[in-house]
Amino acid sequence: MKKKLLSIAVAVLLFAVVSPFNLTNEYLRASDFDTVTVKQNDSVWNLARRYTTDEARAMDLQQAIIEVNGLAPDGSNLRVGQQIQVPVVKKTTGTQMAEK
Repeated sequence: MKKKLLSIAVAVLLFAVVSPFNLTNEYLRASDFDTVTVKQNDSVWNLARRYTTDEARAMDLQQAIIEVNGLAPDGSNLRVGQQIQVPVVKKTTGTQMAEK
């Protein structure tokens, strides 16, 4: 019981810390997602770079991929064969590519 309460408290604290990013990271508000199967040598960063050429947007997308898929904060628990959801935002500036 104590472990469950501690887990809930940590989740609430983490949400409180991360939630301000939701205000500025449009990927965390996305309603469309691509499903991507992780291949050998894939990382969250190179997956994000497949979807945008803009480095700042890639950093936002990397964070969103981690959050949406419940990955470790550094994305280290990504596994070959794992299917993950990649948030996709509508093209507004021409910097997002829909390449898989």
